Amino acid sequence: MKQIVMVPEVIFEKNNFSMNITALDTPESELGEGIFLDEISMTLYWVDINNSRLFQYDLNSDELINTYELAMNPSCIFSVVEGLLTYADSEGLKQLCTITRGITHVTNHIEHNGKEFRANDGIELSNGNLIFGTMSFIPEQCVGKIYTWNNHDNEMKAHQLGIHIPNTFISSEGLVYLSDSLLKRIYTFELKGMNCLTSDDLTLWKDFSDCSYTPDGGCVSKRGYLHIALWDGSAIGVFDKGGNLMHEIELPVLKPTNCTLLDNRWLYVTSAKEGMTKEQLLKYPLSGKTLLVDLGVEYEF
Repeated sequence: MKQIVMVPEVIFEKNNFSMNITALDTPESELGEGIFLDEISMTLYWVDINNSRLFQYDLNSDELINTYELAMNPSCIFSVVEGLLTYADSEGLKQLCTITRGITHVTNHIEHNGKEFRANDGIELSNGNLIFGTMSFIPEQCVGKIYTWNNHDNEMKAHQLGIHIPNTFISSEGLVYLSDSLLKRIYTFELKGMNCLTSDDLTLWKDFSDCSYTPDGGCVSKRGYLHIALWDGSAIGVFDKGGNLMHEIELPVLKPTNCTLLDNRWLYVTSAKEGMTKEQLLKYPLSGKTLLVDLGVEYEF
């Protein structure tokens, strides 16, 4: 795959490691999230939660090919199969036909108040089941829920885990990594126990409470390293399975929100400008953009 060359371009060199960062030629997002890469069609998707927009970017032609004006704060994209894109929003699970732009309502969130809570991050597991979270619009006052959706019997379950802002949702080697971005903690739980989750199933993996940033969305590399967006940290943190910080990928945005890797070299990162001051926006003018980071052919993580 050739590098996307766009302006502006940033080159970082640190500890003999250099990388190129480019901003995709797309509109800024107030709160970019939900990034999903369809490697079959080489198409990248993400959402702007606050403005209820979904973007479709063709990596072969290096251009934005569609912007879908939705509603109800779409937050995460689970899959794209034969033009049907499955996502979560404040009401429930829905499918968007990327050809006709028609939307099918799959199911509502259960035990849910759509006026006070919205969906946040989530993933599709290898067996086709979904796991995702909801959060209050005032997360300091209320905890959200963790939802599981069984693709085989179309059954949804709600789980009370005491998570305020559910994020990260990385599945690797039988574990799910789940963060509470409000409390700045990442937990793990076993996939085999997903049918009946409680807070007792959570194991603290890493505590970021002493940091100025908080963990957001992320992905796992082919070499097994977790790549986690550090909201307010201007970086992607690269961690081993023991929670040790192995590397930081510095970014020209203050609030990276999520990321996905292609061929263990090309890192796509969504970002936000929500809540930033004028001074911060001047310092990080690419905030809200979706970035492409060329990690290089010798990237070791």
